[in-house]
Amino acid sequence: MLTTMNDDAKTGRLSAAERRNELIEAAIHEFAINGLAGSSTEAISAKVGVSQPYIFKLFGTKKKLFLAAYERVITRMEETLDAAAAAHPEDPEGAMMNAYRELLQRRDDQLLQMQAYAAAADDEVRAYVRKREACLYAEVLALTAGDADKARDWIAYGLLWTVGAVLDLPEFMK
Repeated sequence: MLTTMNDDAKTGRLSAAERRNELIEAAIHEFAINGLAGSSTEAISAKVGVSQPYIFKLFGTKKKLFLAAYERVITRMEETLDAAAAAHPEDPEGAMMNAYRELLQRRDDQLLQMQAYAAAADDEVRAYVRKREACLYAEVLALTAGDADKARDWIAYGLLWTVGAVLDLPEFMK
């Protein structure tokens, strides 16, 4: 069977899915620095080299782009924690803590997480962030063998470390 390249592959243009991915990564940086209200879709589109209307074609609203960026950050966290716990079944909590320390190097991710909490005055943002944080807690609860005290401690340390990372307070991260 003969296969042919699609037009996008021939021209070197990215598919909508690839462009969406680029926009989410650029949005993580922009929203991390400026928050939902202060961020500009114009700045995000310029970083990726697309028109501003293209963002709205893919995401609908700036808020939906913000939530997609937040989703990427939380999904990255969940996947990292799952992999760490699976790789070290003898000490999943310790492995998750070590993996989370590595995630703290992704400063934009940590800042965006804080921006999502700050944007929770918006009902839609609050509902989405609340749902995803509840899912994250459920995931940590499962990874700690259903021990609610361990899961709460893990989440508490994670939040403390996140604050320490974004404020450059290494004493918070010990």
